[in-house]
Amino acid sequence: MSIWPYFFVFSLTILIILILRPLALRFNLVDRPNNRKTHLGNVPLIGGIAMFFGAFLGLIISNLIFLDENLIFLVLSSLLLILIGIVDDYYNISHKIRFTFQIIAALIIIHYGGVVLKDLGSLISDNDIHLELFAVAFSLFAIVGVLNALNFSDGVDGMSSSLSLVTFISVGFFAFYTKEFFVLKFVFCFISAIAAFLIFNIGFSKGSGYKIFMGDAGSTFLGLVIAWTLISFSQGDESIFLPVTALWIFAIPLIDTATIMIRRISKRKSPFSPDREHLHHYFLLTGWSDRQTLIIIIIFSILMAIIGILLEMLGISERFMFFLFMTIAFIYFFALRYLWNFHTINVKNLK
Repeated sequence: MSIWPYFFVFSLTILIILILRPLALRFNLVDRPNNRKTHLGNVPLIGGIAMFFGAFLGLIISNLIFLDENLIFLVLSSLLLILIGIVDDYYNISHKIRFTFQIIAALIIIHYGGVVLKDLGSLISDNDIHLELFAVAFSLFAIVGVLNALNFSDGVDGMSSSLSLVTFISVGFFAFYTKEFFVLKFVFCFISAIAAFLIFNIGFSKGSGYKIFMGDAGSTFLGLVIAWTLISFSQGDESIFLPVTALWIFAIPLIDTATIMIRRISKRKSPFSPDREHLHHYFLLTGWSDRQTLIIIIIFSILMAIIGILLEMLGISERFMFFLFMTIAFIYFFALRYLWNFHTINVKNLK
């Protein structure tokens, strides 16, 4: 497999960033510091746009987009999220509008692209769980859930993109192992685009004039592609990994988002209301730096992915894999709640 298409994606993404950066500053498509954001100066929100064009042009020159017509609908739904993400980054629209367009984007790849989660595997018994009439509704829930999980995790430089890399590399491992080179080429297009973005997002110093963010356009776009990838390659004849393994290779965003939403609902708040109670917020508030927080969480994510991959490779039952995943999720939930309560009590005592 030639590396030149992916070098092209990498280089093109960098070029697009360099072209868009002055335009973003001119038209105020920037992220400004506030009480929830402590970065230095106005930072252009162009990472998502650059990765979108870089990755999908890579799919074209790799001929992948002509080999699978369903990719056309992934491009269309991703473009929709990029556009609404740009509007959101510029005007800060309501979560109801964002949610509506996320549903539309999900329905495009479900109805026209045929990306449907029909089989959950043997999670609770020896028999597979076939969703039948509930397949479309469950697929919609899963896609919107995944893209929001990645969006919610985007609170530290490089977090969402690095978590995406863990997932894409994990899928790439299965593609290489099963010799599914179409899938391998697909994920490499996105790995290359993300790598180029990370150079500008965390590769320079915090106050660098070249720093950029991906914005909501980027996090929702990558979340949609991850959802498409996890569903497409865990179902039917094209399956290269088990549905339950998808949980493991995207574990940290899923578990953290579920934990936060349960906490918000228990406090009678909207599950979409912003707060500072994610895992990365805990590390930041207790004295860890942005870079240290990123490294710790990405290590957690890699470990979860490795565990999931090893369990599948060793032929461990799907039921055990699901039970172990849920056990870790429950431990995470109660541990994070305890840590936040402990931190709150200490802060009050210091006052």
